[in-house]
Amino acid sequence: MSKNIINDELKNQFAKKYLAYALSTITQRALPDVRDGLKPVHRRLIYAMYLLNLSPKSQFKKSARVVGDVIGKFHPHGDQSVYDALVRLAQDFVTKYPLINGQGNFGNIDGDNAAAMRYTETKLTATSQFLLKNIEEETVEFKKTYDGELEEPEILPSQFPNILANGSSGIAVGMATSIPPHNVHEICDAIIYLNNNPKATVRNLLKFIQGPDFPTGGILNDDKKEIYKAYNTGRGYFEIKSKYNIEDLGKGSYQIAITEIPYSVNKSKLIEKIAEIIINKKNKLLNHVSDESDEKIRIVLRPKSRNISPQDLMNSLFEQTELKNKFFLNMNVLNSRKEPKVMNLKEVLNSLLNHRYVILNRRINYRLNKIKVRLEILRGFLIVFNDLDKIIKIIRSSRDPKKELVIKFRLSFLQVDAILEMRLRNLKKIEENEIRKEFKNLESEKKRLNKIIKSNALQRNEINQEYKEIINEFGNDTVYGKRKSIKKEFENFTSNDLKSKLKVIENINISLISKQFLKVKKGHYKYSELSDDKNINLIMNCKSTDKIILLSNFGKSYTLDCATLKFGPIKGISISQYVKLVDKEEIIDAFVFVTNIKIILSTKKGYGYIIKSDDLVGSKKSGKKIFLNHANDELYTSCAINEKIDRFVSIFFSEGEKLKLLIFKLKEIPSFKKSSGVLLYKAKGFNTFCINCINKNLIYYDSNNKKINICKKIKSYVSKKGKQGKSIKISNTRHLIFRGYQDNYKFYD
Repeated sequence: MSKNIINDELKNQFAKKYLAYALSTITQRALPDVRDGLKPVHRRLIYAMYLLNLSPKSQFKKSARVVGDVIGKFHPHGDQSVYDALVRLAQDFVTKYPLINGQGNFGNIDGDNAAAMRYTETKLTATSQFLLKNIEEETVEFKKTYDGELEEPEILPSQFPNILANGSSGIAVGMATSIPPHNVHEICDAIIYLNNNPKATVRNLLKFIQGPDFPTGGILNDDKKEIYKAYNTGRGYFEIKSKYNIEDLGKGSYQIAITEIPYSVNKSKLIEKIAEIIINKKNKLLNHVSDESDEKIRIVLRPKSRNISPQDLMNSLFEQTELKNKFFLNMNVLNSRKEPKVMNLKEVLNSLLNHRYVILNRRINYRLNKIKVRLEILRGFLIVFNDLDKIIKIIRSSRDPKKELVIKFRLSFLQVDAILEMRLRNLKKIEENEIRKEFKNLESEKKRLNKIIKSNALQRNEINQEYKEIINEFGNDTVYGKRKSIKKEFENFTSNDLKSKLKVIENINISLISKQFLKVKKGHYKYSELSDDKNINLIMNCKSTDKIILLSNFGKSYTLDCATLKFGPIKGISISQYVKLVDKEEIIDAFVFVTNIKIILSTKKGYGYIIKSDDLVGSKKSGKKIFLNHANDELYTSCAINEKIDRFVSIFFSEGEKLKLLIFKLKEIPSFKKSSGVLLYKAKGFNTFCINCINKNLIYYDSNNKKINICKKIKSYVSKKGKQGKSIKISNTRHLIFRGYQDNYKFYD
């Protein structure tokens, strides 16, 4: 017993044991071999089915029988884990070029599990045949199985480039791998190019390999910079999003049908997530989702309104769900020395090429050895036909014909054994001709193989032909078809864009009441619907996504987001809840913010100037100072300028019931960002009533776009020296208060 006791610190023993476990996990479970793209369990599955003669042309056999052979002969692990590995190789939505042909329920893209192994049946596919091709010709090394009774291949010959065509994923101790599927036609073209041009770069190879090609299709982001980075370093990511069609339902209505979803996304969970978003009202653009899938995916989405853009709806869902997903690339594989290494694209393709060169040379040497043995036997047969009677006599009369034939005819033991085993019916003349023909053909084949093994150019041509054979079997012109994942550059869609798109755009109207309250209602008012409520200073129509500018008598501007406004009581909500007004400060004007327009500001005493709308915008609740009032004066009104048609400005100023009008050219008014203004009119005792812009024809338009003829001699009111203005009589002064803000109805007491 003392001999079995190890004197060591516990931490050292733990480190050794854990290292052994980690290495076993990395090399025996998680990471695929770059040469055949398989993990041990997958390799053993395919080899066990090969031994059971489950070729593509054979009958199906129960999966339980295959699993039993695998765990009994090669893989001493749980039967369920082996069956799960088998199922994955048969699922066409997981494996782009399935290695196993499954019959029965092998699960689906909704995440439903496969039926029990006693119900399903399997056999190998044509893809697996190309993984196993020439395995019987000593092309690969074999090793003893876990119990030492049988042998299993350390690697498969793998003419099919499985590591990239089907990809792989796995998690080990301290490392992982994640390789997406690719289009085999593109892979083979890239390998042939690299074989002919060993100095080719990753950028050269990406002319052939456009990126991953997922079995579930989808749209791949054509981000050339990120794609190059991923393939050049062996690490990166690819963005993939769902493919969809917009279906017209007539009368302006539509629905969206999603036909392809990102790789490895569970369809049922995806639909549950979309439904949850609708229920929790996290996406106010989407009204309904339904699953109309059969063998093909069809997820139907219906918007809340026909006015919602399909692109906006899909972009919002791309950001909120797995309809857009990232597949991370980590080409961590085992190299030919069974060492884990993160390889770039060129290194992977070179590893595939080197493996095929090894297989080619081993196969040629095997065939040369077989030819050598066969030629030796055929030479012995030809000697038989030359001295047939003597040989027959020796065989009939000699006690040791084998020894006598070796001595007399200088034959080898191999030749003598073949002669003695020859049947009498093979001694006919026609058989001799066939032997001579076979001998000649084998000599010719021997010369050809010797030339190949000595010539790099001929070997390169042989390898190229092998990959062209793969293209003929699995390329774009076969039943597998062209690439499923199309490439398209994604538009940039930020979180701010998402927030803005998810906002519900509603028509609202805002009333300024008693210069202290804002009342917000849904819908737009028409001019004919306005009441004569003297408490209402102005009403404006806008949308819930707009911003409004408030102007105060103290010469300040305030900016409000309409989305933050509350639908309050009949009297409205105090403006002080939105902004900080000081004592005796009132809101004298308000309008919807429109960028890059010009606005005239005017005080009660007639001072004014032009300011740009963007200079009124501010973020502070305390407001932005834009007018420096004179003593005993205050900001009173404003008016928007339409620079395309407006050429003149009119100012009405009053004293009691007296009303005067002055008109002058817009260009006479200066522009400032902040100022105390210039005096617009000179009339002692008069105060500003309203200010309006008029077009070159000197005609007013009211809020309903109707012409208003103030007087027949309007030109006589144009500004002259002194700016005194002329008296005017108008029965309904409210028509004068429309100030050029689109869809705004403005009037004062």
